[in-house]
Amino acid sequence: MENKTLGILLLSSPYTYENSHTFYELAKTALEKGYGVKVFLFVDGVNNAKLNQDPDPDTPMNDRFQELADLGIQFQACGLCTSARGFDQRGSDFIDSVEVSGLTEFAEIVGEVERFVTFSL
Repeated sequence: MENKTLGILLLSSPYTYENSHTFYELAKTALEKGYGVKVFLFVDGVNNAKLNQDPDPDTPMNDRFQELADLGIQFQACGLCTSARGFDQRGSDFIDSVEVSGLTEFAEIVGEVERFVTFSL
């Protein structure tokens, strides 16, 4: 049986809503169930993977995202969204494994996955 892949679009920033925490739990569970997971960070969603977060007493969301990346989740961040927020276009402001890309790559993710989930405002 071929592994299925879940696509996720995350538009909200960490710590404002529970979306990032829910995303983390969903993505981790999908991996445990044998799914592949591809994530596109869009609009304020790019803030989740930004390095050097300190939301004391909570675990920084970038640490959780790095954990997921280390487990094999593929992350892409919208280039225009990163630029608009002052982040480096080469991805140096993000955790390892985040690729700065565009809407063409987002469309490819949508076309490749069996299921797609969006976390928005």
